[in-house]
Amino acid sequence: MKNFAVIGDPIEHSLSPLLHNWVFSKLGIDAHYSKIRVPQSELNIYIEKIRKGEFAGINVTIPHKTEIIQFVDMVNSRAELIGAINLVMLSNGNIIGYNTDWYGFVLALKRNKIDVNQKEVILLGSGGVSKGIIFALKQQGVSKVQLFNRTFENICQLCDEIIHPHKMNELENYIQTDSIIINCTSVGMNTKDSLIDVGLLSKSQKVIDTIYIPLKTELILDAECIGARTMTGLDMFIHQALASQDLWFGEHISNRVNFDELKQYIESNLC
Repeated sequence: MKNFAVIGDPIEHSLSPLLHNWVFSKLGIDAHYSKIRVPQSELNIYIEKIRKGEFAGINVTIPHKTEIIQFVDMVNSRAELIGAINLVMLSNGNIIGYNTDWYGFVLALKRNKIDVNQKEVILLGSGGVSKGIIFALKQQGVSKVQLFNRTFENICQLCDEIIHPHKMNELENYIQTDSIIINCTSVGMNTKDSLIDVGLLSKSQKVIDTIYIPLKTELILDAECIGARTMTGLDMFIHQALASQDLWFGEHISNRVNFDELKQYIESNLC
């Protein structure tokens, strides 16, 4: 049996074991997936566990997506550009880091028919998830990303012809009635908090949250009440997880999975 896991701190919220073990069971794959709380000081221990064959691969979640890079042997070229990894595996004797978040987000946009080509986007947060989203947006031809973060010093160096960093308290000056808004922070995860006042929301906007627990954050609920188009973090979560399996097993596992059936199963466990 092959063992896989997701590591993070905290980790209790993760539904990754639910998703992966469902796929393993459906497809008759002899594998098991668990979740493990790992502090930053122990990241190197889990890299060595992969090297020794104790794990066939791991996913990496908050807050380790950038910190773990220092412990791997190689970083995939796209993940290197992103500056964050969410998947680690052994290949040809090397521990390699990948990023499937960006790909999962692209597929989620396509599934929800949200077009960002030549559009301006409001992006909240600068963590590991945000880095993958920025890469995905650039790949999809976004014209401008207005990037907001509570700690401006963490994003001021990201400025380029597309990325325009701002302090979070300037947000209301940039949101338009037709804005595409993406939350990449953890605000709203298992709380009723939102970074955007409902008065700034409009029915002509597209509002996206990368959080999937709860399935509908306060931001998504507020946007729905206004009549805006919304996208929760669940589709991205599923697509990035299936992309992880494709890499781990070296075949298109995702093509054998009924996406709608899997999504319904996860949603039933969130209710």
